[in-house]
Parts: sequence; structure tokens; C-alpha cells
Amino acid sequence: MSDSTVKQTQHHHHHHHKMDGASKFKRESLRAIEMRKLYEKWGKRILIAIAIIMAILVVAAYTIG
Repeated sequence: MSDSTVKQTQHHHHHHHKMDGASKFKRESLRAIEMRKLYEKWGKRILIAIAIIMAILVVAAYTIG
């Protein structure tokens, strides 16, 4: 191993900083936004499915009844 490679590996440090209030707030806000989008997506799908089922039941009630 060359001398420069040894120096590079010796001076490679990871700096883990503590979460300050702003970073924590930002992370939680982004997570909340993602969850809200997920709920909206599934909520729309469920409402569409309910509407389709109701439409089928209405058509069935008029044609059978």
C-alpha cells in the first residue's frame, strides 16, 4: 500500500452530529407529509371503490326490482 493511501484511510472520519430541534422538526414534518399523501391516495381509491359498488347496486336494484 502506498504512503498516500495510508494517509487517506487514516483521515477518513464520519461526523455524526446530534439532531438539533430544526432537523428533528424537518424530518418529522417530511414524514407527516408522506403519510398524508399515502392516506389521501388510499382514501381516494376506497371512495372510488365504494362509489362503483353503490352504482352497481343501484343499477341492479332498478333492473331486478
